[in-house]
Amino acid sequence: MMSELKRYSADHRYLLEEAARACGFSQPMALDLDEFHAPLVKAAKRRQILPIDGVMVRDWDPDGRATNPGVQLGMRVYEIEGVTFVRVRYVFNDRNNGWGLDFVAVDQKDYRKLYRIALKVRMEEEPPCVAPVLPADQLDLLWKNTIGYLETRNLEKIRVYGGRAKRGVLLTGSPGNGKTMACRWIWEECRQRRWEYRLVTPDNYRQARSHDSIENLFGVQRRGIIFFDDMDLALRDRDKVAETEDQAVFLSAMDGIAANEGVVFVFTTNCSLDLIDRAFKRPGRLDVVLNFRAPDADLRRRLIERWHPEVVASLDLDEAVASTDGYSFAEVEELRNLLVMHFMDAEAWDWQWALRQFAINRNELSGRPQRQVGFGNQARPRGEEIPV
Repeated sequence: MMSELKRYSADHRYLLEEAARACGFSQPMALDLDEFHAPLVKAAKRRQILPIDGVMVRDWDPDGRATNPGVQLGMRVYEIEGVTFVRVRYVFNDRNNGWGLDFVAVDQKDYRKLYRIALKVRMEEEPPCVAPVLPADQLDLLWKNTIGYLETRNLEKIRVYGGRAKRGVLLTGSPGNGKTMACRWIWEECRQRRWEYRLVTPDNYRQARSHDSIENLFGVQRRGIIFFDDMDLALRDRDKVAETEDQAVFLSAMDGIAANEGVVFVFTTNCSLDLIDRAFKRPGRLDVVLNFRAPDADLRRRLIERWHPEVVASLDLDEAVASTDGYSFAEVEELRNLLVMHFMDAEAWDWQWALRQFAINRNELSGRPQRQVGFGNQARPRGEEIPV
């Protein structure tokens, strides 16, 4: 009696052979496109729909029409840059893994070419990363100590000359002035390079502590960046606050990580630098500190100039910049939100109304406890180098 595994394998082979016959593949290969699926299928030309063993069920679902093959049972042929591939769809048993019954097939001779095309179209589809609004020297320093540090040519030099493939960067300052903006930029740059990236929140840390798995928070299999959001409980000076085991455990785990390729730890905190434990500021643990302050007039102007052109055109930029003196990035962005909300109601852009409403909102909130915000939640602050 044939086992379930053998029946499943036979079904998959039959579907792959049907795809090969339909498209003239001499050596068909099955693959799962995963995150390449949407950009590749959107960029490819949709060719004929074919039955499998005389069976074809069309799919009229309007959702995802640009990427769905248009059949529930059957095959859809695609072509891109001279490469033919086919989506095979014949899932009839939801107890089995679907990959053997719903997959993409391509001729082996075109496999590498299709992969290169998929890489290209995925990169083309992704929006470019927009650098945060920071002073040029601070932005350069942030880049060189994170993304730039992990570039292949730099990691090779580090290995050749015996350097350390780990780096620690601390972003500090009051909330709302760009820390989150900076972290999201680095995060997106990591994602586009297919490097590892991870966010560790205080809740993640406490959970790992309870399971004696702190070291797992620091490890990466390849090169990557780990973001530690608002880790005040592990970074505060033990001489100035009640000492706990957190500091020692945290630093021991950080020291014990061997980087396979290269790793950067990015820490964010609302603590002032003098409250950070001296042991954490030791070279080898922390290499660069960026202090994020409230934006000056030039930075506020640059931020406002990034808004929608219609919004910007409605403003007196000089007045907008002057009237936001002392505002954080987050507060300036909130003014934009108020402008849009008012426009939805009155179909007019009214900067003075936004300022008044902002003041009313702040007064209403001033008597209430303020929730901490961070990269793991929402907003964050801005940078300048401080010697450590």
